[in-house]
Amino acid sequence: MAGRRVLTGGIAQESHSFNPIITRRERFTIIQDQGAVEANRGANSTFGGVIDSAKEADVYLIVPTLFRAQSGGPVDDTVFAEVSDIMVEAAKRGDFDAVVLPLHGGMLTETLADPEGVLIARLREIVGNDVPITAAFDLHAHVKESTLEPLDFLSSYLTNPHEDQSSTAKRAFRAAMGILDGTFDPVLAATFLPMLTLGNDTTLSGPLAEIHAYAQNAVKQDRVWDVSIFNSQQFLDVPSMGQTVLAYGNGEVDEARKVANEIIRMIWDYRDDLINKYPALENELENIEKSVRSIIIGDQGDRVAAGGPGDSTYILNYLLENKIDVETYFPIYDPEAVATCERAGAGQEISLKFGGKYSTVSPSISTRGKIISIGKHVPVVYDGPSDGGTRTHIEKFAVLRIGKINVLLTNQPYAYIDPDYFRAVGLDPDKAKLIVTRSGYHFQLNFAKIGRVVTVDTPGMSSYYVDQFPWKHARPFYPVDKIDYMPRQYTRYRA
Repeated sequence: MAGRRVLTGGIAQESHSFNPIITRRERFTIIQDQGAVEANRGANSTFGGVIDSAKEADVYLIVPTLFRAQSGGPVDDTVFAEVSDIMVEAAKRGDFDAVVLPLHGGMLTETLADPEGVLIARLREIVGNDVPITAAFDLHAHVKESTLEPLDFLSSYLTNPHEDQSSTAKRAFRAAMGILDGTFDPVLAATFLPMLTLGNDTTLSGPLAEIHAYAQNAVKQDRVWDVSIFNSQQFLDVPSMGQTVLAYGNGEVDEARKVANEIIRMIWDYRDDLINKYPALENELENIEKSVRSIIIGDQGDRVAAGGPGDSTYILNYLLENKIDVETYFPIYDPEAVATCERAGAGQEISLKFGGKYSTVSPSISTRGKIISIGKHVPVVYDGPSDGGTRTHIEKFAVLRIGKINVLLTNQPYAYIDPDYFRAVGLDPDKAKLIVTRSGYHFQLNFAKIGRVVTVDTPGMSSYYVDQFPWKHARPFYPVDKIDYMPRQYTRYRA
């Protein structure tokens, strides 16, 4: 295996069809070449998994570029074109044995419903059928035939909250090496169902825990080589959106087809159990002044981690109206407010209006407070375990203190799934009684050591009341529509 070379990189972002804020180039962390490899070695990310697998196998990585952004509105077409062209030019040089891509799978652009499939198809056109192309996707990816056609193998996260990003990429890397060694002949049986999971989406317990256990048992019993289950992100207005199960056989398809069909049937049979409502905000905050432990809240209605805009004032307005004045860290996206604070300077008391521009379920805040700090380009390194070791930064920020409430204003939306976002701006998570994040699941893993974690049922663009959206392409799907059980089938043999 020594002496092999693998092409990796690409673009990763999760999109929300109904978020009007286009994700432009400045939202992305951009890395390339060997510096990217060294900076991400050991990280619990898909890119980190590719890096660690390559080191173990003594494989050299070629990284033309990797663009990564937090979730948001669809990606600017020109950004996707830039990345695609860089990857294609690298592929044309042909100095590699395989392609392993650490992507997301839930991205949209302004004009493309399956940009990952477009990128992979362009690479396939260059490298031909002899060079293996494999990829690792998020569990919430939107996967359809156009995604799978140019791929030899695709792996998904097996956990939600996500804690197996690295191991997911290692499966994709292992598949590529197996194809090169002649020990793995991937035959795919895929099945699709137009249905959403809404609220009971964790793999730690409940239906998805049972379904994933069944799938992994099929792998352990050698019925199949690998299984991936994709619970599509709930805010993608694209044709054929829904659940996808991939079962790979090694040279044969019959048993893989049985496994894929068994799993998709389990998902359908549990369809109503996969719908759940989160706790009410008022119940979770009822006795917060007397609580010994701090509480870390996921704002379900405005989750940047699910593509929300990150400027909802719903929870903050509740705190102010009910005079809940405990040490609080509350993040909000408002570039104009950040600019106002920059002009005024740290230490100044100012009157400020912020939030509620895109998340209109709650009005903007108009208040007076003291600017505690301002800054830009501050580094963030995730504690983990979700994405542990991942390096990013906060572009610009200002902290405005209103009583005991510290409002973290930023010029870009962030999900705050890790405590280091707050440390980066000088807010010690251990000293807060209440911390609000723009995440629904993944923050729970990373904040568990800080205090009690809970996702609350708030209104907004990323709530699970999906009948609120003006769907144009995705319907019909369950539970918004009554549909019959008619899964779609797809089979792929390696050419």
